[in-house]
Amino acid sequence: MISSQDAQTVKHLVESAVPQLIHGQDYLDNSADSLSEPTFRLKKSQCTMSSLLNWYQSKYVTLSSKLKQPTPKKTLVIIMPDFESFSCYVLQEFVMMVSFYVTSLPIVLIFGVTSVSALHKSFPFHVSSKLLIEVFHTHLSHVYMNQVLENIFLTHTSLFHLSGRAFELLTDVFLFDDFSVTGLIQSIKYCMMDHYYGDNIKALCCARDKIEETVSKLTSDDLENIRQLSSFRPFLEIQDCQTKIGLFEDDNFFSEVLCKEMHKLHDYLHSFYLCVRLLSALVKDLPKNMLGKTVREIYAKCSMELITDTQPFRACMQLLSFQSQVQLAESMKNALKEINAVLQIVSPIKPLRATPPKTNLNSITLNNDLGHDFAKSIRIHFLTFLRQIENANNEALVLNNVNVNDNDLDIGVLPGNRYKLKEKLLKATRVEKIQSEFEMIRSRFVSYLEEMFARGLQPPHTQSFHELMFCGDVAGVRRQRVGAPRGALHLALNDPVQYLQCSCCHLPSPESLSERLPDVSIAYKLHRECGKHINLYDWLQAFAAILCPADQDDDRDQDATIQVRFTRAVAELQFLGFIKSSRRKTDHVLRLTW
Repeated sequence: MISSQDAQTVKHLVESAVPQLIHGQDYLDNSADSLSEPTFRLKKSQCTMSSLLNWYQSKYVTLSSKLKQPTPKKTLVIIMPDFESFSCYVLQEFVMMVSFYVTSLPIVLIFGVTSVSALHKSFPFHVSSKLLIEVFHTHLSHVYMNQVLENIFLTHTSLFHLSGRAFELLTDVFLFDDFSVTGLIQSIKYCMMDHYYGDNIKALCCARDKIEETVSKLTSDDLENIRQLSSFRPFLEIQDCQTKIGLFEDDNFFSEVLCKEMHKLHDYLHSFYLCVRLLSALVKDLPKNMLGKTVREIYAKCSMELITDTQPFRACMQLLSFQSQVQLAESMKNALKEINAVLQIVSPIKPLRATPPKTNLNSITLNNDLGHDFAKSIRIHFLTFLRQIENANNEALVLNNVNVNDNDLDIGVLPGNRYKLKEKLLKATRVEKIQSEFEMIRSRFVSYLEEMFARGLQPPHTQSFHELMFCGDVAGVRRQRVGAPRGALHLALNDPVQYLQCSCCHLPSPESLSERLPDVSIAYKLHRECGKHINLYDWLQAFAAILCPADQDDDRDQDATIQVRFTRAVAELQFLGFIKSSRRKTDHVLRLTW
């Protein structure tokens, strides 16, 4: 793996590639055994293509001759992910060099380019003719992000979960900033580290089979910290007086209740993620995508509010009630695949042996218990409705209701009675449409979905002790993961002790000045007192007055040391973007910040 910063010249490129090719497998083996780096190291004089050829022939060609049987050639792969950042001359020379060894060294070059035209612009014909170019494409970064989130983090098997606000913050940083999947994973790792590092009670963010063991290890102080959680108060308010007293005074009783509530929380997570995936499977193909196309988008909405009370959800249910028989059956089959994946059912979708009669469809109710039983109940209901929808008749009956007397329709109506005539004619043509069998079943299915999602998509913040498994510190995550370079620069220059941690830079107030401060900090504080245009000579006078307050006014600005220090401080401020040279006045600089 070669980056552009390691390939300023052809020599540097070869010196970076050869050690990785020779010791690459050893690096991998060593990293699997221990965290320490391998002790072997090639000298720069040994990093040549001739050394690579000798190593390859001694390791693979000689070995295959001893075995006296043909063995496939071991390909050497060199990856250059930032191809367009390389020097064209360096790449051309490297390709020509490799072409001389291609008969003895099977080398494959992988270039990361935004378009194939960049490859043809960098290589003239005499260089590109040495290459056998094959083009392959990778997915966009947001596709990999969705795969990582949906398959690893947004599942009930994951022990650690993000609240809606924190999850939205991290995804916004990805989509609007860096498009780095690695950065997103590192951000989630930081949230996980911060969550577990908080206190001992976060140890309850564990697997279901370890809940009892973890609760038994909690101390009285830990139990008291759990009682201080914001979700404990709503849970306490619905209890009777005797239970409230036991929850506060009896630690053993509180531990038993805590175990039961943690099991309920795991059941809730099982049902919540299942309902999120079902909703995604049902609405992802609807027009306008009001709830989103991906599980990630729907999870963000469901975790922040009760989605069944929102207008987009009602609109999606209305669109489902207008779907055709084929479309609705296909959506239900996709939803059943999600249910089977959660229940780990590998058999294909099969209808039930016996379908309940149509009169029983009105009496379908949900199981109050969440978790595995809730998922089984949903599967049975979906199979029932799917069987009914596939076999339903889609023809509707139309009955004419013409109950108008001939005397009511008087042809010789006066002009003033035209409105009454219009009403009588509309009444004569009015028809009554009776719903078909499919429409009746579809209507009942949509009603079932609304009831089921209202039960399974309750937001996480409504659950008791959700703080133990959900990271909701949005301010801390934003402070640590979202950069604020202007604030950091101002703090470093205005109060250097925050970073240097030295007693000499300590100031009585942030606005005060001292000769012990770094030169760039003194220049920064002085420039903040100026207007839009800063006179360099006046700035130098003030700078010298801070460094040498005891010297005479005429002598201190003539000191060459002070002038050099001032010039360097001004150059650093210009590099940081606080000032720039002015074209209107040669002895002035223009201030860029306010």
